[in-house]
Formats: sequence, C-alpha cells, structure tokens
Amino acid sequence: MKILGIDSSAKTASVSILEDGKVLTLQYSNTGFTHSVTLMPMVAGALEITGLSADDIDAYAVSVGPGSFTGVRIGVAAVKGMAQPKNKPCIAVSTLEAIAYPLSAFDCVAVSVMDARREQVYEARFQCTNGGNLIRITNDEALPIESLYDSLKDIKDQIYFIGDGQELVYNALKDRLKNVRTAPEQISYQKADSVALLAFEKFKRGEAVTPFDLNPVYLRDSQAEQSLKIKNKNNKSNGG
Repeated sequence: MKILGIDSSAKTASVSILEDGKVLTLQYSNTGFTHSVTLMPMVAGALEITGLSADDIDAYAVSVGPGSFTGVRIGVAAVKGMAQPKNKPCIAVSTLEAIAYPLSAFDCVAVSVMDARREQVYEARFQCTNGGNLIRITNDEALPIESLYDSLKDIKDQIYFIGDGQELVYNALKDRLKNVRTAPEQISYQKADSVALLAFEKFKRGEAVTPFDLNPVYLRDSQAEQSLKIKNKNNKSNGG
C-alpha cells in the first residue's frame, strides 16, 4: 500500500511517500516561501524520484491541524484535490501527534507544543515507550503557557517538550519542573514522513475518510475571526 503524506501546518512544508510502512522519500522545505508555491512541486518531485504516478497512490494523508490557519487549509485543500478525482481514501492526522512521533522510541512523556501566539500554545501529551509506542494522554488543545505547569507538575517520568514552541515553554517552566528537557532540534518539527507513518496505522484501524469528509482542525478562531467577533460585540454594545 502506498500513502502520500503532506504537512504544511507551520513554517516548514514536506511531502513523503510510504509503501507498506516503509518511507520511500521525504521532500522537505524550510525556505520561507508560501506553501501554495512549494507544496505541489514537492509532490511532483516525490512522485518523480520514486518512479510513481498519482494513479499508484492508494491513499492520501495530511496533518489537519492545529497550526497555521493558512498552512492547514493549503494542505487539506491539496489532498482533497488529489484524492477527489478517483475518490481515494484520506487519513487525517493531528499535527501534534505527528510532532510527537519521533519520540515514540524514547521512554518519556512527550509534550507537543506549537506557538499559538498571545502567550498560548497548541498542546497534547503522549506516553512514549522504548518499544516504539505512542499513547495519547490528552486531547489537542489551545491553552495559556502558564496553565501547563499545573498539568505537568505531578508527572514523575522524563518530560520532553517538542515542537516549534518547545524553547518558549521550556524557558517558562524549567525553574519549576526539574524533569523537563527539549527534544533535539533535528527532530523537533513536524514532517510528512511522520504523518504518513501514523496514517498507515490509522488506515489499518479503519480510520480513513472520503475526500469530502476531510476537514481541518483549528481549535480556535483565527485572528481575523476574533477581531470580527469583538467588533460585532462592540457594535451591539453601542446600539449599532
């Protein structure tokens, strides 16, 4: 079975092709160019380097969020566009789960953290074992950095912060939590090979959906939507 996985949920973008649980290729970009420019050329490059065509792909996977609103939309739209013509199955993967995946061979609690701005992070926790298991402890959520302390203070295992918010959270909590570390930088950012590997397991569990049922997960309103709500609330308060 061949799965094409995509991640464009943050600053970086990547594309990977997996065959029966084996990564065939990973295309990765951290150039700063918009994902709408870089993503589809990487898809074409991944297919070319593996000698495959779109017809050879059995299913598509994508990180559906949380993350950059624009980036998540681009990734989900790209997968929908590729999967819809032949109604190929799609697998939605949590960005935070994909971030934690490289720690699955460690013996620790992985705390995936993405900088959500305004002193908040997107966060989820996973129990990792050196047998390669990744067991979800909490749901994905958006929360203030400070509230993480109460959630983590009673954990005795080694805690690894991982993701683009790891330094932010580590610096805020390291003086009060002595069992915390940051993950090595080379594995700290979400990549499409993790998305595809997680999708392979999800597909075997029957968790694929149709292209029409694939949707992004934002966890909170965008800045524009929040500003509009505040404006409407103020207008009502002023009798507008």
